[in-house]
Amino acid sequence: MIRSEGVIGGYPVRVAMVDVNTIGAGGGSIARIDASGSLRVGPHSAGSEPGPACYDRGGLEPTVTDASVVLGWLDPSYFAGGTLKLKAELAQAALSQLANALNLTTESAALGIHRVLNAQMAEGIRLVSVRQGVDPRGYALVPLGGAGGIHATALAHELGMTRVVVPRIPGVLAAAGLLAAPIEHEVSAAFTTLICALNLDALNGALKEIDAKAAALIAAERVAPDEVTVSYFADICYVGQSYNIEIPLRLDGKDVAERLYRDFLAAHDRIYGHAVEGPAKIVTVRTIHRARGSEVLEEMRFNPRQGPVDIGRRAIHVADHKEPMTATVYDRDVMPAGFRLAGPAIVQQSDTTTLVEPGWSGLVDEAGNLILARE
Repeated sequence: MIRSEGVIGGYPVRVAMVDVNTIGAGGGSIARIDASGSLRVGPHSAGSEPGPACYDRGGLEPTVTDASVVLGWLDPSYFAGGTLKLKAELAQAALSQLANALNLTTESAALGIHRVLNAQMAEGIRLVSVRQGVDPRGYALVPLGGAGGIHATALAHELGMTRVVVPRIPGVLAAAGLLAAPIEHEVSAAFTTLICALNLDALNGALKEIDAKAAALIAAERVAPDEVTVSYFADICYVGQSYNIEIPLRLDGKDVAERLYRDFLAAHDRIYGHAVEGPAKIVTVRTIHRARGSEVLEEMRFNPRQGPVDIGRRAIHVADHKEPMTATVYDRDVMPAGFRLAGPAIVQQSDTTTLVEPGWSGLVDEAGNLILARE
C-alpha cells in the first residue's frame, strides 16, 4: 500500500498507518530460565544461523522448533518439504538440560515452552482486539508463516475462538498476497473545523483538491479510471483531545455532519468504552483511490494432486494428556475439497505443518482452505 504524507502550513498532516503488533517469538526463540526460576521464551533467538539445535548447525540452546520435534509435531525428514533434515537427538539433548533444571520430563518441558509462547501470542492478539473493543471469539483465527499451523488450535483455544482457517499456502501467503494486492493511493489534507460548524462546500472543495492528486498518482500506475473506487475518511477527536479516530466520511444525503458525529461517538464507545456528546472536530480529511488486485494468482489455484491422503501414524504429545497419543498424518497437497478429518492429526505440506489437537475437526473447502472447528 502506498501512502502520501506531507506538511501543510508548517504542521505535519496525520495519515493512517498499518497497525502492526510484533511479538518477539518464533520457531527460533530460545527457551531459558530467568533469575526467578520461571520459564521464558524469547525474545532472544537462534535465528537461521546457527538456528535451533535440531538444525545441526552448531546451535545448542533449546528453541521452540526443538520443542516441536521432541513432541512429535514435526517430521524430521520432511521439514521444509524435506529440504532440511532435522536431528531429533540434538533437539532431545538441548531440551533435556532445560527439563532437568525444571525437574520435568523432556516432553513436559517442551509442552511448557509452547504454553508460554502461546500465552505471549495470545496477549499480542488481545492487544489489537479486546483492548480495542473487538471480541476475538466472534472471529476465525488465520495462521500464517511456516510455524503458524503448529500453534493454531492451541492459540485459538487460549483466546476462546472456535474456528481456524488454515490457508492453502500459509507459509508463503504474505508473499502471494503482496503479488495479488490491490493498488492503492492515499492523499490527506488538514481540515480543522468543528463538526457542528461543518461547511459542506468547503469540505467538498478540500476533497476535490486531494482527489486530483490521488487520481494523478493512480493514473501513473496505468490503471483505467473505471477500475478505481474512491472512499473518504475524516480524523475526528473531541475538542481538547490529542488523539484522533478515523471515521468513514459519507457524503450522500443532507445530514453529513450529524451522521459523521454519530459514527464518531459509536467508534469512540467501541474503542475506549465510553462516549459523551461533547463538541468534536475534524482534524484531517483523506481520500483513498483503490484499484482491485488479482483475486487468484495462477500459482495459487487449488489443484490437489493424486495420491494417498493418509500417509501414516505418529506418536505425539499434546497438552492435558499425560500419555502420548497416536495422530494420523495427512498430505495436504492431496486433500480434495470436502475432505474431513478429526484430531489428533498432523497435516503436512512443503511450507508448513498443521497440528490438529484432540477436540478439533477439519474440512477442506472449495478453495482448498482447511477449516478447523472446535467441538
